[in-house]
Amino acid sequence: MKNIFIMSLFAFFVTSSVSEGANWLHFVDSMQGDRCYIDVDSIERTAPDTMKVIRKVEPEHSPDIASLVSSLEMDCKGSRIKSIEEITYFKNGTTQTRRGNNQFRKINPDDLDEALLELVCSLKKM
Repeated sequence: MKNIFIMSLFAFFVTSSVSEGANWLHFVDSMQGDRCYIDVDSIERTAPDTMKVIRKVEPEHSPDIASLVSSLEMDCKGSRIKSIEEITYFKNGTTQTRRGNNQFRKINPDDLDEALLELVCSLKKM
């Protein structure tokens, strides 16, 4: 049932706006109002059960941060995720780049990363 919902969601938002040279797909909002997107064109298989994707989060209530763009790798079989790199875009026009710890961590149920994992891993079956 989740897969049908995810595929319907993907089909509905496939016409999402394109900005900054990326094909951003809005996939979920957090309970705090943060908007979460993936760059559909960035999705790639890195191994039989792992996928790489770029995620953008636009914090609703941050006075300084416009968006956080993260390069992530997801282990579909093990329900794990790791951060490769994160770029913070500030509202004053500056940026800050930070390397991820490059180690997989388990995804908690009902976490925003769980929704991301389900979406990205369902696309690998296409």
